[in-house]
Amino acid sequence: MVVNTEMCCKMGKYFYKLLIFVIALSTLNSCLWNDDDDIEYSEDADFVSLKFAANDSIPKLETAVFSLELDSIIVNLDSLPYNTRIDSVFPTFVFKSTSACYLIMTDTLGTGLDTVQLTGKDTVDFTRVKYVLNFPSLSTATPKKYNIKVNVHTIESELYLWNQLTPSVYSHSGDVQKAVFFNDKFLFFASSGLKNYLYSSPDGEIWSDENIVGMPTFTQLRHLVSFKDKLMLAHDDGLIYSSDDGINWSGANPNVAAGNSVVTILFELEDNLWAVYKQDASNKYYFAISSDGVNWQLKEEIPANFPIVDFASLSFKSRTNKPKAIVLGGYSKSGEILSSVWNVQKDISNKYVWVNFMDGKKSFEALSGAQLINYDNKLLMFGGQGINGRVIEDGYRESIDEGLSWRKTDSIYNVIKDIDKDVIYQSRSNQSVVLDDANHFIYLFGGRSQGTSGVTTYSDVWRGKLNRMWF
Repeated sequence: MVVNTEMCCKMGKYFYKLLIFVIALSTLNSCLWNDDDDIEYSEDADFVSLKFAANDSIPKLETAVFSLELDSIIVNLDSLPYNTRIDSVFPTFVFKSTSACYLIMTDTLGTGLDTVQLTGKDTVDFTRVKYVLNFPSLSTATPKKYNIKVNVHTIESELYLWNQLTPSVYSHSGDVQKAVFFNDKFLFFASSGLKNYLYSSPDGEIWSDENIVGMPTFTQLRHLVSFKDKLMLAHDDGLIYSSDDGINWSGANPNVAAGNSVVTILFELEDNLWAVYKQDASNKYYFAISSDGVNWQLKEEIPANFPIVDFASLSFKSRTNKPKAIVLGGYSKSGEILSSVWNVQKDISNKYVWVNFMDGKKSFEALSGAQLINYDNKLLMFGGQGINGRVIEDGYRESIDEGLSWRKTDSIYNVIKDIDKDVIYQSRSNQSVVLDDANHFIYLFGGRSQGTSGVTTYSDVWRGKLNRMWF
């Protein structure tokens, strides 16, 4: 028998190729057949996150930050701004695993419930959402239910709410005033020139008459300051008066270079008291500082348009935590009413430098008798009077850049009015403003205004607070 070896070789090659193909196909088929057995379906339906996408027609919607509270409530603890709409929201839910996710909502009639399956492309009215039901990957596992609450402020967070605590602390004459919070109580000083008065209160509502002793008459009450557990003020007699209780006062000659007399105290900055001194022989004015209010060191001459009376001053820390101070408005040594806003702080060489933020600008009106506080990361200015003693009707200003520029406050949000008593705060100057940092309250005390019928003196007390500070 003759065997065709060439044919056998070819058939052998085909056989081996076929065998390899069958084995490969069998192996692949086995992998495909066993694929479902290798997948692990999770039974964990736990919540991970919820986010709202930005919406051009609903500002700040995307700022909502949701968290899981009490293991069952998805909620934004920091409420969205007042009047934020939540009726057209594109939500993104994330769970540890999910096969299907449903929102349970009240129906449009508000009488029943609708069930809506989330697809990832949904626009949802969250005013109707009750809860979300998430089914995990493992079909036999129990789904998780999470109640949903979207908080939106029901009151305008930027609105200031005010109350008139008392319409009048006193009724006698006395339009020179100063109120401070000292030794855990409010002290309200008043002077008619010939006589000084003092009233104290723990809360700004109930006041007691105090018998003040040793304070000189015709004094600059407006520039009274608190410094290292004492109240201090300068007087025309060249003495600096101090008190550790506000009731008993005594004067002392300041220790300063001969031929210089104190004019006014400016503020406290970095544990030093700042003042203006006058060199009697040359009639020049100089800055001076003291670490104890007794021993004074003269510094550079004050600028020509620096105020020496009826100014507003404030020391505070900048956003970068650097100490600085502002001196605003007032009258210069020549008697000119000023539109200056002087800023002092240390430069890179650790030297104090004064800069007039209003130099060359005409955007700030010349005024005196204003008051400053640092509140809500802004400087707030209250009151003031312009040329000829005219009260500035819209005298409220704010600065968001630490005194560099000023703008009128929004009249919608900043009307000082007691809604319950239907009383509106009258425009005025020379009021005292006291800030309760711990509770974020602003207190306004007294003041005066000048009209065609003469000077009107106020001794009322108001308390206000930015709504957002309650939250």
